Amino acid sequence: MPLIFDTMFDNISIRAGSKAIEIIQDEGLDLSRIKVLAGASGSAKFLVLTGIDRVLISLFKERTDPLYLIGTSIGAFRMAALCQKDPLNAIATLEKEYIIQQYTSRPAREDVTRETKRILDAYIADKEISSMLNHPFMKIGFLSNRCKGFLKHDALFFQWIGLMLAAGVNLFSRSGLGYFLERALFCAPGKLPPFAAMDQFPMNIYELTPSNFKSALLSSGSIPIAMEGVGDIDGAPGIFRDGGILDYHLDIPFLPDSNGLVLYPHFYEHITPGWLDKKLNRKPNSCHMENVVLVAPSRKFVERLPLGKIPDRKDFTTFKGRDKERKAYWNTVLEENKKLGEEFFEAIQSKKIQQVIKPL
Repeated sequence: MPLIFDTMFDNISIRAGSKAIEIIQDEGLDLSRIKVLAGASGSAKFLVLTGIDRVLISLFKERTDPLYLIGTSIGAFRMAALCQKDPLNAIATLEKEYIIQQYTSRPAREDVTRETKRILDAYIADKEISSMLNHPFMKIGFLSNRCKGFLKHDALFFQWIGLMLAAGVNLFSRSGLGYFLERALFCAPGKLPPFAAMDQFPMNIYELTPSNFKSALLSSGSIPIAMEGVGDIDGAPGIFRDGGILDYHLDIPFLPDSNGLVLYPHFYEHITPGWLDKKLNRKPNSCHMENVVLVAPSRKFVERLPLGKIPDRKDFTTFKGRDKERKAYWNTVLEENKKLGEEFFEAIQSKKIQQVIKPL
């Protein structure tokens, strides 16, 4: 039975950076100001956001100006659903195929990689990729990481050494991760996105094509240790792994020197820069967040969900041997996330967003 939340704006939290909050308090959320749409890494956490994603499709349907999409891992997978000819069907297929993943024991890297490829093939038809790359206004982009040193090796022993060394360096300097990884920005052909000048780490920019799209997208979500690295990406030599290692929640200069806005549907009310920062309480660069409008489930919403939390990758272990229960839990979250989309839509249309928005 669906849960009942009856307080308007009880389910979402809307927060904004210093520039964005002034703009919205003055004029509401003018959709034409939104220049970038962002999506973070987070595996099963995305299941709480698809209600908002569906509303975005409606809100942007008449748009003509470019909207630059950027994501890592599952955030990139979401962006690849939004820029399809039938985005609603793509989102529904992504949800369904992700939820039906099932493993009889502790999965090997090959098992998880195979399942991820299956999901990609299920919701992205090869024949549709060309139109996705030439969408009338959505300009897809996503981040991966080209590995250096120990991290480029297939052997788990060397990967663990590489990750431990990277974690040690990261304790003192996040920028030091550039010794282990290079950012790889994969983006649609045409004008480069406004965030293409990010320079905290070494970076290469690669043009997406129908021949490299799926392998590049797979690399953005290829979790170290848990999945195989991705090589043989057309036009991008090397071994690539999860974009979330460097850019877990996207602490990047989205819109330098701009009065535009970044819309960021997110699982949390806070930003964690990199995967290795999860336990460090490291804050993002405040300058990078100035233009960001973050929309997240409220604490009250999360507390009322089954288990009092949103889905995550650990659920595969928590519900080991009880996949029917896990699927029921995840499907309940899908039903409830519609409320997030409804409240976000109402906040924009009524301009009540001007009153409910809080500092990020």
